[in-house]
Amino acid sequence: MSGSVLDGEDLVQETLAQAFYYLASLKDESRLEPWLFRIAHNKCVDFLRRERNQREDTVPYDDTHVNENSDESDFLDEPVDGALTALVSALPPMERACILLKDVLDYRLTEIAEVVDSTLGGVKAALHRGRAKLRKLHMAPARVELDWQQRKLIEEYIDCFNRKDWDALRRLIQADARVEIVGVTEVPAVGVGSPYFGNYSALPWEWRLSLALVDGEPQIVHWRKAGAGWIPLAAIRLWWKDGKVTRIRDYVHVDYLLKHSRMEE
Repeated sequence: MSGSVLDGEDLVQETLAQAFYYLASLKDESRLEPWLFRIAHNKCVDFLRRERNQREDTVPYDDTHVNENSDESDFLDEPVDGALTALVSALPPMERACILLKDVLDYRLTEIAEVVDSTLGGVKAALHRGRAKLRKLHMAPARVELDWQQRKLIEEYIDCFNRKDWDALRRLIQADARVEIVGVTEVPAVGVGSPYFGNYSALPWEWRLSLALVDGEPQIVHWRKAGAGWIPLAAIRLWWKDGKVTRIRDYVHVDYLLKHSRMEE
């Protein structure tokens, strides 16, 4: 839904936090999975509206051109090709969700309607529209480009990190910056008592950082030495302002993410 494994992981964290908070409101434990998907779907739609400025399709879905009572099997012979799933992020949220739930996760139409808070006809219409649009797409997902100042900062950050020049690195980071170790904790990035850089020095494997495209976006990738080669282990995101890093989000403990991403060095 988010078009990025890193954004997706952030949304998973938010979904689980909200689900834990409202768990007492779940009356039927057998409905846990669709309940979680419903929360995740709403989080994704909010994210797309807020962060990506995606324009949601405001034209009402036309349920009349699809038979509300048509059999589930009517939709089994036209799923999108697996190669097109990478383009799903080009679709409006409703179509995007229906395509992923049906063609990737193999949900039944009635289950999808429950998750996306729509009618059966609305889901069928969204599937038809989304599949038709995907089959017309022939371009690769758009890449996000860094301007020269952003690239200079991020490359300098990577160089300092690889040289373990922590003093030089601290000079690139705003004094009140925070670092979030996803799934573990959040601490000050610099200052007395910050364990972040010391923890990297103590890692029990040989590592290096580099700049790479992850799902079309430039990100810092943490590589781990494996025999004679290197494998991508995790990713690091930076936010900056006025030439200083203001926030760091490190996915070092979420080592499954890059296995499911499109990555180019």
